[in-house]
Amino acid sequence: MGKKNGLRRHHFAGIVLGLCFGIILSSWCRHKILPCAPLAGKCCRTIHVNYHVNIAVDHLEFHNNHALPEVVVKKSNKGLDLNSYINKYDKNFLLIGVITAKKYLDTRAVAAFNTWTNSCSGTCKVIFFSSEGSTTEKEIPLVSLDGTDDSYPPQRKSLLMLKYMHDNYINNFEWFMRADDDVFVKGDKIEKFLRSVNSSVPHFIGQAGLGKKEEIGKLFLNRHENFCMGGPGILFSHTTLRHVGPHVHSCIDNLLTTHEDVEVGRCVRRYTGSSCTWAFEMQSLFYQNYKEEKGSFKTTLKDKSVRKALTLHSIKDPQHQYRIQNYLHSSHIQDLHQKELYLQREITQIEQNLGILKPTDSITRQGMMPSLTKYKPKVRDEVLTWDFLSKSMMSHHNLNPKRGINKPLKHALEDNINQVLQIMNKNARQKGRTIDYKDLWYGYRRVSPLYGADYILDLLLTYRKHKGRKMTVPVRRHAYLHQTFGEVEFIEDPSTASSNIEHKESNSPFTFSSLGKGGKSSEIIHFILPLAGKVPVFKRFMQNYEEVCLKTKEATQLHIVVFNSESDSSSIKSLISIVGQYQKRYGGADIEVIYADGPFARARALDLGMSQLNEDSLLFFIDVDILFDTDALLRIRFNTIKDIQVYYPIVFSQYDPSLICSNSNSCDIKWTNFTSDLGYWRSFGYGIVSTYKQDLISVGGLDTSIKGWGKEDVDLYTKFVESNLTLYRSIDPRLVHAFHQVICDAKLNDAQYQMCIGSKASSFGSQWQLSNIVYSLPNILDKKDGRR
Repeated sequence: MGKKNGLRRHHFAGIVLGLCFGIILSSWCRHKILPCAPLAGKCCRTIHVNYHVNIAVDHLEFHNNHALPEVVVKKSNKGLDLNSYINKYDKNFLLIGVITAKKYLDTRAVAAFNTWTNSCSGTCKVIFFSSEGSTTEKEIPLVSLDGTDDSYPPQRKSLLMLKYMHDNYINNFEWFMRADDDVFVKGDKIEKFLRSVNSSVPHFIGQAGLGKKEEIGKLFLNRHENFCMGGPGILFSHTTLRHVGPHVHSCIDNLLTTHEDVEVGRCVRRYTGSSCTWAFEMQSLFYQNYKEEKGSFKTTLKDKSVRKALTLHSIKDPQHQYRIQNYLHSSHIQDLHQKELYLQREITQIEQNLGILKPTDSITRQGMMPSLTKYKPKVRDEVLTWDFLSKSMMSHHNLNPKRGINKPLKHALEDNINQVLQIMNKNARQKGRTIDYKDLWYGYRRVSPLYGADYILDLLLTYRKHKGRKMTVPVRRHAYLHQTFGEVEFIEDPSTASSNIEHKESNSPFTFSSLGKGGKSSEIIHFILPLAGKVPVFKRFMQNYEEVCLKTKEATQLHIVVFNSESDSSSIKSLISIVGQYQKRYGGADIEVIYADGPFARARALDLGMSQLNEDSLLFFIDVDILFDTDALLRIRFNTIKDIQVYYPIVFSQYDPSLICSNSNSCDIKWTNFTSDLGYWRSFGYGIVSTYKQDLISVGGLDTSIKGWGKEDVDLYTKFVESNLTLYRSIDPRLVHAFHQVICDAKLNDAQYQMCIGSKASSFGSQWQLSNIVYSLPNILDKKDGRR
């Protein structure tokens, strides 16, 4: 019986071995001998081998189903070579896979590659993954995945991305990251964070989620299960990816929901047993912006939680990627300047202790310790006054002593308060307490041109103790701050720089790459000039125009709109005679005269002046009283950007010269003299504007129903404000409005008449001059009680 049983066991074992060998042999024959095309089964799933790599435009070809893909680079490729970007023999730290789509390859993907990918250069690499057939001429590392499309949510694309990173780079990187193209990754902070985590453990790190309230119980998650939210980014240790990578096809076959991040989390949990990190801190490290629409970070960029974050999500507009990068760079530069100050102060202190510096030796501004008494006035007039800060600012420097806090000062206060809090919260975890800013009760501020800005601030703070006896109490603290000016730096003006200097377009898509070399600098400016009478003033304008434009052969054209009814026949003849002289001297092609009937209407004149021009024409609306030079033309060209920006220069308006020269023998006033006694900057003047005709048409054009003086400029300005165009307002020191008497027609409607009266009053003279005149009138100063 024992012998029989032994024979049966051997017979059964032989059958089992035969079946196993047959299965292995049939599987090998199916993959090696039979082509994949006629098979409709699962043997030919694209998840095994059919991901294609696009190195900007080219793909990978596969010679068999088991070997790693070999890169085939075509000579016509202008993009980034993936082999040169990532050396397969190098050992790096972090590989970031960015999920994108065809329509975002030239926008979001390029913005991400030109901004935050540089923050971890040398330690991490970034690859963009898009759908099948994706190509781009931009220099970005791109992988197109066969069998995927740009449908949302990108479950298949995300899992195949993990498969690709596993198959090609699992031995090259310690950490891997899944990110969207609308996230901003702080690479240096990510690296610092991950250096403290053991990559040999199967970690799955991100902001933990359970789904929306209405989805709880429908995502097939157990009681203590979660997933990492995909938007702010997900981190995988190389150990996690080793476990998950070979089983991606199984995860795709067993999708239970339509949520991409839920299924990635389910796949990781199935093959590693790990869930997403539950740490509460991850909500601030992987920051999801719920406060602002489209994640613009316009108002929250300086928040404590945003500064602490490793990633920022979501940033839909590529422009904000560049803006955030510029802010982070400026913050880093500020930190470096502060370190430089500390070192210079330490060097000065050591030299003083060693006797190298004598008490009589002068110390550089950067080497002086911070103090509110650096500047010591010698006479009373040199005493610096303080401005009072609260909800508004009180200052004797302004004609109106009480005014709102302007944006530059507001940003300066925010930066200084943030630095104070960073100093207070240094080593906050070890101290067991944190201090948060609540509000500014009041403060004082002054500026010394030699040393810097001084602040005395009364801050309302919140003290939070989280060690021992926990408590939260409001506190008030005084902060005495000195903001030292840095060293003077000299940079070359790009508009006058040598043409040999290369301007890289990759720095920002909104930078003028043509600065200093052709292009915009030779674009034609079409001057539109409404005119009614004013023969002497027109003579002065044409003399100025001749010196700046005609003699130098500037790329300009002048379109003069003359109103017949506003001028007598002799005035019109004089105007035409003046224009004819310049046309005869320089040719008539660049000077045009357009006649208009009816009463003067500036809006109608401007509309007539541009009516015959192409939509791509660069328009400059100007008045006959304006003086300008070549620098103004340069700023008109570069500050006006088609489909993006309209330029509203702030001009200097001169006061009445008879009032200025009443107490002096000489009245030779240069038009480039901008002292406060000679004129003022027209911050609320909108008549002078530079725009493209198609941008003007897109906002509704000029309201030609407005008659007479004023209001048409405010109407146009309002239209531009309500549009998607950016309004650029800046002082232009080469645009001056020469003084002329303002005559307000009583027939104007009330709004126009009041605007005219206000403009007339503001052009008399400065308040100091007018007040001196009033003080010199004896019937006012010597007025006795009871007199009126």
